[in-house]
Amino acid sequence: MSPTLCSLTLTSAALLAAPTPSPEIDNVAAFARLYGVVRFFYPSDAAAQLDWNRFAVHGAGRVRGVRSEAELEAALEGLVAPLGPGIEISGELAPAATTPATTEPLVAWRYLGAGLGAAVGPYRAKRTNRATPQPVEGFATLMQSVPAEPHRGKAIRLRAWVRATSAEAAAGAALWLRVDRPAGKTGFFDNMGNRLVREPEWRAYDIEGMVADDATTIAFGLMALKAVTADFDGVELAVKGESGGWEPVSVADGDFEDEAGGDATGAWLRAGSSSAAVSRPAEDAPQGERYLRLAPAAAGVGDAELFPEAAPQAGTHVDVDLGSGLRARVPLVLKDGEARPDPTRAPALEALRGALMAVPDPGQEPDLDQRLADVVVAWSVFRHFYPYWAEVEVDWDARLGPSLEAARSAQTRPAQRGALLGLVAGLRDGHGFVADGLDRSERGALPVTLAVVEGQVAVVSSALPAEAPVGAIVTAIDGIPTARRLARELALASGTDRWREVKAMRALTSGVKGGTVKLELDSGSGPTVVSMTFGAPPPLTTRPAPLSELTPGVFYVDLTRAKMAEIAPRLEALASARGVVFDVRGYPEDGGYGVLPHLLDAPESDRWMHVAKIVGPFHETAGWNDFGWDLKPAAPRISARVVFLTDGSAISYAESVLGYVADRKLGTIVGSSTAGANGNVASFVSPGGFRLGFTGMRVTRHDGRTPHHLVGVTPDVPAAPTLAGLRAGRDEVLERGLAIASAAPESSRPHP
Repeated sequence: MSPTLCSLTLTSAALLAAPTPSPEIDNVAAFARLYGVVRFFYPSDAAAQLDWNRFAVHGAGRVRGVRSEAELEAALEGLVAPLGPGIEISGELAPAATTPATTEPLVAWRYLGAGLGAAVGPYRAKRTNRATPQPVEGFATLMQSVPAEPHRGKAIRLRAWVRATSAEAAAGAALWLRVDRPAGKTGFFDNMGNRLVREPEWRAYDIEGMVADDATTIAFGLMALKAVTADFDGVELAVKGESGGWEPVSVADGDFEDEAGGDATGAWLRAGSSSAAVSRPAEDAPQGERYLRLAPAAAGVGDAELFPEAAPQAGTHVDVDLGSGLRARVPLVLKDGEARPDPTRAPALEALRGALMAVPDPGQEPDLDQRLADVVVAWSVFRHFYPYWAEVEVDWDARLGPSLEAARSAQTRPAQRGALLGLVAGLRDGHGFVADGLDRSERGALPVTLAVVEGQVAVVSSALPAEAPVGAIVTAIDGIPTARRLARELALASGTDRWREVKAMRALTSGVKGGTVKLELDSGSGPTVVSMTFGAPPPLTTRPAPLSELTPGVFYVDLTRAKMAEIAPRLEALASARGVVFDVRGYPEDGGYGVLPHLLDAPESDRWMHVAKIVGPFHETAGWNDFGWDLKPAAPRISARVVFLTDGSAISYAESVLGYVADRKLGTIVGSSTAGANGNVASFVSPGGFRLGFTGMRVTRHDGRTPHHLVGVTPDVPAAPTLAGLRAGRDEVLERGLAIASAAPESSRPHP
């Protein structure tokens, strides 16, 4: 890294500094250390059905103001006692009692990787000896629509009674309301994606919006997402009249009282997944006698266990240092009877559920407990499911207090997102992200692309070549020195230094569509200020056509733009070529995977992806599921001189492709090292409505052992752009690759 960026990195570290945690924050930190273990590994039925996001908010509020160790101990005990037996909290734990053998079925959590919600990719979660509801495939919805013309310019409200029992954090029920405008445009849309209903008690929910002046249709409906049993009743649609009161709009079959309808949808149009069961139960309706139910297909206790070779053992528990002078003992295995609801705990459990229902939904001004809960949940997820702690070498426990302090100081949603980004930055994970689920603004990009070249932030492509020429140095952004703006963005980016630079450049050039920014540019003849608007992104750095013959017998294929459908008709030409340059500077289309079989000369069964079999907190594993792509050679085989171009913008799938090139010796790699982050992304939603993502599996080199994370794929031939080359209109990395591909007909593929 250049001296300039080294200094910026030091500045970034300073930006993450936080005050020494206060006693209030120490209390919440103790709760956080308990929260993750109980949420993900205490296997009672009551715990499995809890809304853990709301519990995090409620718990942070309960412990925040206590003033002594004894009060903190009592508060923590009061929070977890309704969930089931065996959780102990004390200043000093007695030796654990010996657990006698039992023939009773044992209940314990088992995870394949980051099984935080519905089965996504390779990730799963299941309790042993407990049914796993078969999730709805995506979502199921019933919907209606009405003409919008009579209601244009008015406020509109959708209301219904809803309750839900979800088996996973990502599942829930929702209402949705959409106002359609001409030419496929949407005027208003809300599907409660950031506030799914998971409460098992009936409650009225509203969605309010505006009907655009040119609106054509108002569509609305009921939705079940993933593994949830969702009940609905009393659907009402209304618009606000001139007097300010709500005036009803007719909804057909909104009360679901038609007994003859049975499981029919009646006036409601069914969409989404076909795997949900639809019924109209006739008991416990909040209005009338019947209500509508959307539910997953039933599953039996005999569901296959995730990895039966790691059978639970009675008495297994974990002792956790909570800080603040307290320790906790949490059972990781319960006998079947212990895991079932305990009538003596029912009043306390109902009181807890009532308290959780009172927790407010995410809002534009998140309150203190919700901000702290965001950190509690995110810190806990990463602590127990992030697979790269050995490579990262960070004291995660030490980051908890400062991260809570940062959240306490965040008074706005953007500031809260910044606090969470600071936490994610500590993972050093290029896949790490934080997205605001309440942000409905349309994003745009500046008409320039920026990159760090020779230690300077430079324009590397431009849709305004006269005002912002390629090769110009950006010295200030809206009057703020570029170095200071870059330092801020680097502090909030996660991953290797090279990937953080890529992320920072994207952050500097993106904003709310239609907004403006002033760039101070210097092309060598003094600074000029150019005003730019966030809109359509600029073209890529100057590259040839995606699939072209650059010189006789030497082809160029940009895998970030060319799809396999375009490449396939040219495979014979590529197979008979003298040289082929594949460009992977960025994220490939499907051709990245598609060309690999045409480069192989033998089948492969390399195992370079690894998903942990998690049996306990703090990433306690019972081995790994190891797999790869299992590619086989395909005709025609490309046996020409093959070159792959890459750089720090190549991440994830791009690195999967280049991993084959590097480890199977399929070509010469030219450029700079890739981002160093690969593997399926896992994500979850925080109590404040932010979606956070991270890498949920380990990826290695193809030997199954050598690390890839924070290393990436290194080039055989280093090459990078220069300021002089940019200003001369040259692509120096491509030039280097072409020189190799065009050389004498000795094989370009590196020898083992």
